[in-house]
Amino acid sequence: MTEKSTEISFEVDASEAAVIDGYCAAKGIKRTAVMRQLLKEWSDQKLHESILICRVVGVKPEATGVNRNE
Repeated sequence: MTEKSTEISFEVDASEAAVIDGYCAAKGIKRTAVMRQLLKEWSDQKLHESILICRVVGVKPEATGVNRNE
């Protein structure tokens, strides 16, 4: 099953973009790939944290995110 995509658009400081652009130029990859990886790693970590919190307080983690993007 293919996941739905959501467009995200925002502005960042020029100095922050320059760091990402320099990294991308050195690695030969696109800025989008770096941003997607950063967001995926961050969201995976936050999901893990929230599951642990739910377990501690006695909430079923499987039920907390059901259909949240619909």
